Amino acid sequence: MLPVICSMNVSADSRHRQKWRKLLWHREDPPQAALQSTLQPNDKKERLMHKPMDALAHIPGLPRLARVGTLQPLRWLARGWEDFAANPGPSVAHGLILVALGWLILLMCSTQIDLFAAAVSGFLLVGPVFAAGCYELSRRRASGQGATFDASLDGALKNGRSLALLGLLLAVLAIAWVLISRLLFVQALGGALPSVRDTFYQTIVDWNYYDFFVTYLSTGAVFAVVAFLVSVVSAPMIFDGAANTRTAILTSIKAAGANPSAMIVWAALIAGLTAIGFATLLSGLVVVLPVLGHATWHAYRDLVR
Repeated sequence: MLPVICSMNVSADSRHRQKWRKLLWHREDPPQAALQSTLQPNDKKERLMHKPMDALAHIPGLPRLARVGTLQPLRWLARGWEDFAANPGPSVAHGLILVALGWLILLMCSTQIDLFAAAVSGFLLVGPVFAAGCYELSRRRASGQGATFDASLDGALKNGRSLALLGLLLAVLAIAWVLISRLLFVQALGGALPSVRDTFYQTIVDWNYYDFFVTYLSTGAVFAVVAFLVSVVSAPMIFDGAANTRTAILTSIKAAGANPSAMIVWAALIAGLTAIGFATLLSGLVVVLPVLGHATWHAYRDLVR
C-alpha cells in the first residue's frame, strides 16, 4: 500500500512542477509569433539593404570577389607607381597620348563655357578604356616579360571589341553629361552663352552663382559615381579576357558594393590626383594617368578571383 501512495504523490508532484514550468515559460519567454513580429521589421530593413547585392550574387557567371581593407587602395597606388618606375618610357608615352587627346578635346570645346567644363570631366569618364596599354605593361611586368611601348600597344588591342563596347557606353554617359551641363549653364546664364574668357569671373569667382555651383557639382557627382561603379574593374577585366562587357560591368558594380569603404578611398585618390593633374594645365596627367592605370590593374587583380 505504501509504494502505491508514494507513487501517487510523486505523480502529483510531477504534474505540479510541469504546471509551474508552463506558467513560468509563458511569463519569461514570449511566444514565437510575438518574437517573429518583433524581429520582422529589422529583418525587412536588412533584406532591403542587401537586396541589390543579393540580386547580383545570384546572377550566374559572375566570378568570386575578395573583400579588401579600407586602405588597400593606397597599396594599389604604390604598386602602380612601382610599375611606372619600372617602365617609365612606355608609361610616359601612354601618358603623353592621353594628355594630347585631352588637349584636343579641350581646344575643340574651348569656345563655350558649358562644353569646356563638361569636357574636362567627360574626358575622365572614358579614361579606364584608354588605360589598356598600362594594363598590359603591368601584366607583362608581373609575368616577367619584357615591357615595351610596342608590346603594350599590341596587348591593348586584345579583346578590342568588348573594350570598344565599354568605351561606347562610357562615351554615351559622357555625352549625356555634356548635354545636361549645357542645360544647366543655359538656365543659369541665359540663352546665349558667352565664351570661356568672358564667363570665367562670372561663373567661377562670382559667388552669386552659389546655387548653380551646388546643382552643377551634384549632377556631375551622380555621373561620376555611375561611371566609377561601371568601370572600377570592368576595363581591366575585359582586357584580361576574363569576361564579356555585360559580365564585367556587373562584376564591377558588385565589387564596389562589396567594398564600400575601400571604394570611397579609391575614388577620393583618383579625384585628388586628377585635380592635381588639371591644376598643372594637364602636364601632371602625363604621370598621374599612367600611375592610375597601373593601379587599376592591381585593383582588379586584388578584387576579382
